[in-house]
Amino acid sequence: MCGIAGIVNLEGVNTLELHKMSAVLQHRGPDDEGFLLLDAKNKIQYLNGNDTIAQLSGLSPIQDTAYKIQDTKLGLLHRRLSILDLSPAGHQPMGYADGKYQLVFNGEIYNYKELKVELKTLGYSFTSDSDTEVILAAYQQWGKACVNKFIGMWAIALLDVEKQQLFLSRDRFGIKPLYYTSAQNKFAFASEIKALLSLDFIEPEANMNSVFEYVCFGATADPSSNLFKQIKPLAPGHNMVLNLNTLSTEISCYYNLEKNIEAYNLPSDGAIQKTFEEILDNSINIHLRADVPVGSTLSGGLDSSTLVAMASRKMQGNTFKTFTAAYHEKDIDESDFARKVIESQQNIDGHFTYPNANTYWQDIDKLIWHQDLPINSTSMFAQWEVMKLAKQQNIKVLLDGQGADEILGGYYNFAGLYLIEKLKHGNIPSFFTEKKELKNKFAPNINNALGRAAYYYLPEFVQRNIRAKKRLGMGFITADYQQKLNNIDVPARGGRTFKEQSLLSTQFGLQDLLRYEDRNSMAFSIESRVPFLDHHLVEFSIALNNDWKIKNGWTKYILRKTAEPLLDREVVWRKYKMGFLTPQKLWKLQSKKELDTFVNEVNMPAFLDKNYLLKLNNADINDSSHLSEFWKMVSFLKWTQIFKVRFN
Repeated sequence: MCGIAGIVNLEGVNTLELHKMSAVLQHRGPDDEGFLLLDAKNKIQYLNGNDTIAQLSGLSPIQDTAYKIQDTKLGLLHRRLSILDLSPAGHQPMGYADGKYQLVFNGEIYNYKELKVELKTLGYSFTSDSDTEVILAAYQQWGKACVNKFIGMWAIALLDVEKQQLFLSRDRFGIKPLYYTSAQNKFAFASEIKALLSLDFIEPEANMNSVFEYVCFGATADPSSNLFKQIKPLAPGHNMVLNLNTLSTEISCYYNLEKNIEAYNLPSDGAIQKTFEEILDNSINIHLRADVPVGSTLSGGLDSSTLVAMASRKMQGNTFKTFTAAYHEKDIDESDFARKVIESQQNIDGHFTYPNANTYWQDIDKLIWHQDLPINSTSMFAQWEVMKLAKQQNIKVLLDGQGADEILGGYYNFAGLYLIEKLKHGNIPSFFTEKKELKNKFAPNINNALGRAAYYYLPEFVQRNIRAKKRLGMGFITADYQQKLNNIDVPARGGRTFKEQSLLSTQFGLQDLLRYEDRNSMAFSIESRVPFLDHHLVEFSIALNNDWKIKNGWTKYILRKTAEPLLDREVVWRKYKMGFLTPQKLWKLQSKKELDTFVNEVNMPAFLDKNYLLKLNNADINDSSHLSEFWKMVSFLKWTQIFKVRFN
């Protein structure tokens, strides 16, 4: 796990800007630092920085190079968090094939050992025990198609010196970030937005359409966009090839989840449960590969509890540390379930943190700076505190349960869609039976889940009108700017079938969760791994018949059956989904002084209604969605301040 960045400038790379980007990304890789320059004659020069390991101190320091080297057209940088092969052999930028290929890489290729065996049979040899060298050999053997053989999470920048190309790639589901920007004669990329904002030719100018969409709907219509006008993410499952001489780019999709599911051949019903368990077990096995201790987040919910139970049993007697956010408010606290998980295994060392309003205000500016963008509720701060606790316990790698709800239908919309599909297929008796069971075990207000699902069957203009009345978002926009809302699109976050909802969930909501996950963990120099997003498991799970996901009122049924032999029955068959919550109403009351000061003194952009925010600040808000929208606007305004965002 690392941070990467690079600049291509046909007028000469400014090494000071490389150095600035590296400093911004220091938290992503405090263990080592490396730089590479490519000149007009294709000569490679490696440089060191302040954090370069002592064994490579003989390299020229980047600070001593010329301020702007006219004949240097490309510069790469790497910040290393050492996870695999902790030796100097894992240093990046890494060269290969007599310097023909050069790589900076963020992430993990979990099946690198298997790929190494395959490549050795093809005549390749290796000098390190790292997955980085395997990527280089795989590229030499299979070219761009090498990414199709990877299981893992990655953001890759690979320089092909002979072809004069920079090959960029992002993993299938966007677990690892990769942003880019271009201007006249310049191209740059980085793991985080803030690194690109440090460049002299990039302005923190907002994309106004995206901003309006975010304020109104909490998401942008294009999942591969963000709120900054000049900066774009490389979409998940995509490659980019940059021509170093012309700066022309070619972007291609190498992975299409929907097509893969359409072509998926499931085993017979009798083999479904066993196959699911085998795929999940294999995923956890390779996600535990590391040369440093591995721990796990543990919410007390089904997903993280199952991961912890399966992973801890593979530790061969070694202590397995878990980290949980707990609360004194019992209506949102899941820590008793987390403790049951800890007690059910012999080698778990459980740790608990108690996020509160005071620590939220102490860290909110740092949290938003690390996130690059606003956050949608205070729940992300709970995750921040969990990562902070893991850092205090010297953990470098954490497993996390992200993705299970999306691929197995764990959210409320899925329950509604499940029932609607029963009706569409004329299965009326099953509809009423399952509705009763879901009401008893999952959602006491099951009609609300049905309504959420039915909402996406309505025409877009009706959806927009309903949302304007039910949610706060559009009320933040002043009267002078209301007409601009006619030009924005409603993000397509809800599907009309169970399968479509899963696909959209991985495309939209999951992207937000993965950003929170990546930035919160990397803020504390921790690598977060998500075993439920092994693409084999994702494809199998989404392709499953709905009755494997919801049965007799139990959601994620196949996962519950997997966990049943491993965990306390109260954990496996607990009723009602709680989610990753924080006491947002209580924090609002406890933060009255801080909120009053902030809301009264904040410099509001012209398109936002300050009186509306003041009214909400003084109101007693009970609706959980409205509370999230209020806190979202606080984070949005913090974001405008921290990044000095310009609105035009």
